[in-house]
Amino acid sequence: MRMSRYAGFLLLICLNAQGAKIYSWIDSRGITHYTSTPPAGQQTQEIDLRVAPLVGTNTHSVQVDNYNHLIGADVRQAELAISLLSPEPDSTLRDNTGNIVFEAQVTPVPPPQFDLRLLLDGKERVRIHNTLIIRLENLDRGTHRVQLELLAKDGTILAKSEVVTFYLHRTRANQAATLGPTPHKG
Repeated sequence: MRMSRYAGFLLLICLNAQGAKIYSWIDSRGITHYTSTPPAGQQTQEIDLRVAPLVGTNTHSVQVDNYNHLIGADVRQAELAISLLSPEPDSTLRDNTGNIVFEAQVTPVPPPQFDLRLLLDGKERVRIHNTLIIRLENLDRGTHRVQLELLAKDGTILAKSEVVTFYLHRTRANQAATLGPTPHKG
């Protein structure tokens, strides 16, 4: 996990409250690592948690080993799940323009950066970044099956929704308009 010096500073504050000892070391790429147990074969330095580290304007990345263990978080975090809130399963939508809004929910919470892919009738229709609402326009009438996929920035699928079937009713575009009663032919 990579994090900025600001996040590393916050981590150090949290760890100080728990009384843990923290060690730092720099790898061959120049990345600073923080850990609660010094790695064998690495020159480490114990961090004095009573003193705030210098935070400059340059961006630096740090690698934190066993982050959940260090902060006392449960290592067995709940798996991400995604579900489609709208349209509801087996619902019938009536929209003559064919404009449909798909709304998703991710539990427990979505990652800070993610993509949402909408599969409509088995084909990728759209892929969007960092939002859980998708609007499709001019969708054909009929029966449709939709599924959502929550993706990491590298394209890894983090979660898939159940496939939801919905029905879209639209008036036909080539339907002739009638202006009055049909005359009686006799």
